[in-house]
Amino acid sequence: MAEILTIDFLTGIMIFLRISAMFVFAPIYNSDNIPVLVRLALALIVTYIAFFSVDKIIIPQDFGFVILILYGIKEILTGVIMGMTLNIVFHGVSFAGLLFGRDMGLAMTQMFDPSSNTQGNIISTLLVLTIIVVFVLINGHHFVVQAVTYSFKIIPIGKFQVTESVYKLLVKYSASIFILAVKIASPVIVAFFLVHLASGIIARVSPSFQVFFVLLPLKLMLGVLLLALVTPLYVYLFKDLIYQYEKDLFELVKAIGA
Repeated sequence: MAEILTIDFLTGIMIFLRISAMFVFAPIYNSDNIPVLVRLALALIVTYIAFFSVDKIIIPQDFGFVILILYGIKEILTGVIMGMTLNIVFHGVSFAGLLFGRDMGLAMTQMFDPSSNTQGNIISTLLVLTIIVVFVLINGHHFVVQAVTYSFKIIPIGKFQVTESVYKLLVKYSASIFILAVKIASPVIVAFFLVHLASGIIARVSPSFQVFFVLLPLKLMLGVLLLALVTPLYVYLFKDLIYQYEKDLFELVKAIGA
């Protein structure tokens, strides 16, 4: 009887470690606006629900404290990787906002970013808030809970392993942050490139014309106009990106559990 209780207790601890680690890095749940006690209580509730559908931990013959720590580290790494994978699209959007604001001439303007709890570019903060709203509207916060509970069927407790396929997927998803940023900010980058090109030609043709004093307000007005035009398109783009990275997360989980 004591052995059964020990196995159940260790199983619950391992489930809690994976779930809480994912909540630390997953979008929405990693916000400091949510009190730590609330996130801890939510992790305990999800752990209790998932406990009855998760296979019990298999204790080896040479079971010891070191083995228990190793299992715990594996569960934490599993949760961290899953949470960071979903957060990649948010980092890409934030980086795109930095590119957007820099071309507008707002590189020095700072605004508090609630997603990263840092001072960031005002356009970056606006885009991140937009994708957070989209994430909530399409029930992305529900998907986080579903994904972490489903992962126990693919990756049993203590079975985490980093193979070559997992390594390639992690590198691919990490590099996609910069690709996403350039794709999202590409309309603005192209538009301001043409503006800079035109201003350079004007400066060469008419050196007495004060291009610099005209260019700054022009870039600001053009940036606001472009932002107003592309924001509705960004909403649909963000929705597709979130769905795509949800699929990528399942692909990564299957690779880890293979």
